[in-house]
Amino acid sequence: MKFRKIDEDRSMRSPDIEAERLEALDEELDHDFEFGERLLDGVDWSEGIGDGVLESSLVRNSDFSGTVLSPLEIVDTGIDHSVLSNARLEQVTARRLEITDCQLVGLQAQFSLASDVYVADCRADFAGFSIGTAKGPVVFERCRFAEATFLGDLSKAVFIDCTFPGADFTRVSNARGCDFRRSELGGVQGLMSLKGSLITADQAVEIAGELAVAAGFVLS
Repeated sequence: MKFRKIDEDRSMRSPDIEAERLEALDEELDHDFEFGERLLDGVDWSEGIGDGVLESSLVRNSDFSGTVLSPLEIVDTGIDHSVLSNARLEQVTARRLEITDCQLVGLQAQFSLASDVYVADCRADFAGFSIGTAKGPVVFERCRFAEATFLGDLSKAVFIDCTFPGADFTRVSNARGCDFRRSELGGVQGLMSLKGSLITADQAVEIAGELAVAAGFVLS
């Protein structure tokens, strides 16, 4: 079992992928698919519609823009240098999933269950992330979330070196334990929905005015 370090005290499980065992896949998207131990390299599934299972696989340099996948179970899988802009991923069960260096602009991702999900170095402007149940860490690192929307359970979420200009958290149902201590909170909307989140004293000072306005005070 592989692990990724989050900080000095925490780690998360990483996808257990043996790249040398993967079989290349170049098929068009099937409406009902089940793939295991596959390499999707340069695949074009843009604007496709389907549902299924992807397990112990690696996706890279592929195009999923505008694709609709619902429901989707994705386990022990890495997605790298790919485009998921304006895609819709619904009723997603994700365990040990890594998404790195991808375009996520306008992506709408609805996780029924998320455990050990890692998203890094992605641009996710205007994206929407909804988490029904978080069973393990959900880590976002070095991502930009301009005008993005977050919903549901962020209790297991960790944001590292992320920015949120205009991002909307008003529909977050549970933020207790959510870790923002290494990210910039300027421009966040819905601060009152993030009660129980972890922030630093310096961050509290920086967003004091926005917190006061969110609480109903009139600054004059």
